[in-house]
Amino acid sequence: MKSVWQDLRYGFRMLWKSRGFTIVAILSLAIGIGATTTIFSLINALLLRPLPVAEPSRLVNVHSTSPDGSSFHSFSYPDYVDYRDQSGVFDGLAAYTINTYSLNTGGQSERIFGIVVSENFFTVMGVRPGLGRLFTAAEDRSASGEPVAVLSHGYWRRRFGGDPSIVGRTLLLNGHAYEIIGIAPPKFTGPRVAFAPDIYVPVWTQPLAFPRGAEWLKNRQAGSLEIVGRLKPDATVQSAQANLRAIVQRLAEEFPDSHRGKGVEVRPTNTGFGQMEGPLIGFMSVLMGVVGLVLLIACANVAGLALSRTAMRRKEMAIRLAMGARRSRIIRQLLTESTLLFVLGGATGLVLAVWLTDLLLAFKPPVPFTIELDLGLDWRVLSFTLLVSLLTGLIFGLAPAIQASRPDVLPALKDETAGGSFHRMRLLSLFVVGQVAVSLVLLVSTGLFLRSLQHARALNPGFNPENVLNAGFDLSIQGYDEAKGRRFYQQLIERISSMPGVESASLARNVPLNGSNMELGINVEGHEPPNGRRSFDTDFNAVSPKYFASLGIPLLRGRDFNKADKKESPSVAVINEMMADRFWPGQDALGKRFFLGPLADGTPLEIVGIVKDGKYRTLGEDPRPYLYLAFEQEYSPQMTLHLRTARGNAAQVLSGLREEVAQMDRSVPLL
Repeated sequence: MKSVWQDLRYGFRMLWKSRGFTIVAILSLAIGIGATTTIFSLINALLLRPLPVAEPSRLVNVHSTSPDGSSFHSFSYPDYVDYRDQSGVFDGLAAYTINTYSLNTGGQSERIFGIVVSENFFTVMGVRPGLGRLFTAAEDRSASGEPVAVLSHGYWRRRFGGDPSIVGRTLLLNGHAYEIIGIAPPKFTGPRVAFAPDIYVPVWTQPLAFPRGAEWLKNRQAGSLEIVGRLKPDATVQSAQANLRAIVQRLAEEFPDSHRGKGVEVRPTNTGFGQMEGPLIGFMSVLMGVVGLVLLIACANVAGLALSRTAMRRKEMAIRLAMGARRSRIIRQLLTESTLLFVLGGATGLVLAVWLTDLLLAFKPPVPFTIELDLGLDWRVLSFTLLVSLLTGLIFGLAPAIQASRPDVLPALKDETAGGSFHRMRLLSLFVVGQVAVSLVLLVSTGLFLRSLQHARALNPGFNPENVLNAGFDLSIQGYDEAKGRRFYQQLIERISSMPGVESASLARNVPLNGSNMELGINVEGHEPPNGRRSFDTDFNAVSPKYFASLGIPLLRGRDFNKADKKESPSVAVINEMMADRFWPGQDALGKRFFLGPLADGTPLEIVGIVKDGKYRTLGEDPRPYLYLAFEQEYSPQMTLHLRTARGNAAQVLSGLREEVAQMDRSVPLL
């Protein structure tokens, strides 16, 4: 032990003596280790760190499976109740789903994201309140009682400044008064990592918040709930799966039309990512590979510098050997120095990683909800940084140490050049070649990435997004029925179209390139759906007149939708080139018909226009058939307003839009 301390003290002295070399080496290593630690911190937050709940290893996700073996989350509320009441291997089964609400304060409305939960949600998750109290079983059984809610800790601090007096006050959600009974604990963002809800609402309040909420609670085919369970201490995933499968079989016998062929899967969920874990691991592996290359370059650079530095210490090593020192003792001393250097680089890299993770947290991706990640240091991150520092120090310090421990003693004592310099130069050349090779791989990878990015930017999405302002509406959270919603959207278009700076205004149910899709089953005379299916699944959108002008989508033939395309009028559609070529090759598709549903009794639609192909889900997708329906004939309370504005007028138009919406209905939030 005494010799180890002696090596450490001597190592510090030598590093201090060669301060120029030490500073350059530490900074090089800090960049490599800091970048690697930053990505590992992200991996730790997303995949390794358990949910901040009691005994996360006992939490499981329950997934429904279809006859073809595919797995998905959704369950109906009646099915959840059966699972909860009939299962015997869980301490509790909780249900939840994500929903949006309109919060009205001071006459102004804003959209917030909430998690609708069963009464036992917090008990099953294993969390205690940060302030006040959480839901109890009694509240779920008293639908006639006063609605209650729990704020997330993050939203409480952001929106209300952490004011403890908010507990006991009421907030207007979708026009109804909810009493805030508590605040969720810090760092708890629900069962999903990264997604941070604003509020937690009991499931029994759905009939108050949404027009069809009561029907949703009773409908076995309305599957939108996810289920999380807490296993009993002696239960296993296998026993839980067997228990739930028996319940599924009973439900299939009782409700054959809706449950035949359905199954269930139970999976551990201690990290909160479930089915997303596979793709996320792949993406994180790519990121770690990139920063790993950066670390290799830094290590090769430091090893090359260390090898050059040994040339200046030949005489020192020769004297040690001449005085009887063993080569193994010299190698140990030099490895101690290199490891010490790499540990100092790792410590500096850790400081850099803290700064880089702060930059990551400051980055706000364009999503409508809040993202919260705990990228703080914990024992995993510290252990990873220390392990990387020690391993790289030993691996990349070994070759210089071995080379330095075998000088030609007599020439070195006389300060003469010896044959050993040839071996040293060859080893140095190997480090340089390795560094250049890894740099070349990183450079080529970066070039390919930039080329892909340039290619993506050069792709024509089929529409022109410049000077287009989007604003979302969800009238269902205000309790609007269809008639009232139609009037609201009609007045909105009329008022917004006359605003200064607005060149065109339209409504659409879906936004291009948002990653999601809506499909309809259609049939066309003379075409048989593939693989025994009943229809062709085709992506669609429901849009109002002037949609194509608002987004700059070229109308190739025919006409746009117009005011004559009413609900009671014959159904019409506009299709893209791909759909026209697929179903009517070599023909003019204008005036042709297809059917929503079966040919025998489906709804016929006449094609009145053909537009240019575009990108609908992602930029990298292959061309696909796409159809547009008239908004008046396919109403939805959730719509997006597209405004094509004059250049430089976006801020003025947005301000005017807010004023117009507030004059129409202050309870409607602008999204």
